[in-house]
Amino acid sequence: MSRRKQIRSKEQFDAALELEKSGDTGGAMKLYQKATVTDPANHHAWNRLMIIYRKTRSGEDEVKLIKLAISSYQGALHSKQEEWAKQNSEKAESSRELAKVLGLLEPTGLPKNDDTTIEKWQTRLYLLEYRIKNARKTKPAKKKPKAIKPKPKRALTKAKQKPKRTTTKPGTKK
Repeated sequence: MSRRKQIRSKEQFDAALELEKSGDTGGAMKLYQKATVTDPANHHAWNRLMIIYRKTRSGEDEVKLIKLAISSYQGALHSKQEEWAKQNSEKAESSRELAKVLGLLEPTGLPKNDDTTIEKWQTRLYLLEYRIKNARKTKPAKKKPKAIKPKPKRALTKAKQKPKRTTTKPGTKK
């Protein structure tokens, strides 16, 4: 990857960050996407995109984005390593045996990557997929029940009326 593309990607990222701070998340998303296309190894732009997707609660889209980010980022790192090995073939050959003995090479012959970004994204992807899989199913909104009107009180008929109790004192007649 040329240095110019990295600088352009950084500029796009900075502009997107300013848009996001001002509240224009749609414009920020577009610029973050441009920054990731320009330089797929720009993990800051990938992270901000993931955060925006998380805030908008679009889980399925976030899963797709994380998978795309992992594959693009790995591809960019792999191509950078191959490019370096071609440019510095003499250094690479002289240190290859030592790297094998120390366990610093992958089976492909390229150096192992100490970058924890991919591990974090894989963990994030696993947790997001788990959350989506085990999410409560939302029930469709039920129609509101009709309001029950209280029945009007009816006047009691004489037969149903309670008889009045009269108490008489002893020694008095009624």
